[in-house]
Amino acid sequence: MAPVILLTLSLAFAQTPPPSDQARLEACLSAIQDDAENAYEDALTWRHQGGGWPAEHCVSLALIALGQEAPGALRLREAAQSAQMASDLSRALMLAQSGEAFVAAGEYEQARISFEQALAFAPERAELQAGIAGVHIALEDFDAAEAASSLALEQDAANPVAYQLRARARLGKGDFDAALSDIEAARRLDPENIDILLLRGQIIDARRTG
Repeated sequence: MAPVILLTLSLAFAQTPPPSDQARLEACLSAIQDDAENAYEDALTWRHQGGGWPAEHCVSLALIALGQEAPGALRLREAAQSAQMASDLSRALMLAQSGEAFVAAGEYEQARISFEQALAFAPERAELQAGIAGVHIALEDFDAAEAASSLALEQDAANPVAYQLRARARLGKGDFDAALSDIEAARRLDPENIDILLLRGQIIDARRTG
């Protein structure tokens, strides 16, 4: 089953490499958007020069951009685990990106592991609970998805993605009234989101037909 909702690779976490590496990391990440292959080669050179976890972060993201989602995700997770000089938020970001890449590769159990490890570094981040909820939806474990998205909403009551995920989970459980309530809340928060509008239509149709 295809993933329902992915986080973005630009979660609202602050990167905290050493100041001397900040500009190089930003340039490396930007280069991935233009030419992932050259960015990968440059990041490898940087890593061999002693670039540490910032260089490994960029190597891994370049691999993912080149279509090597699962290998890049695993490298990201290993980089985060070993990046003892990085901040907790930076490690959580790498692990969340690892989770996303595993989702893109269809390796949902590995994605769950990465998101759960990310939560250990940033337990207050609703985005991470939403990521776990999305994985559970992909696995069609709607009870677990509902619980995770509810936790995300406890952390951020104005998170449209969490409402959308819980609506999807409740639709999967056949709880149409609760699903409609959630998707309406998501629509109020993000009225132009086409995915929310499409899901709303699915819920209304399912509710009508039973």
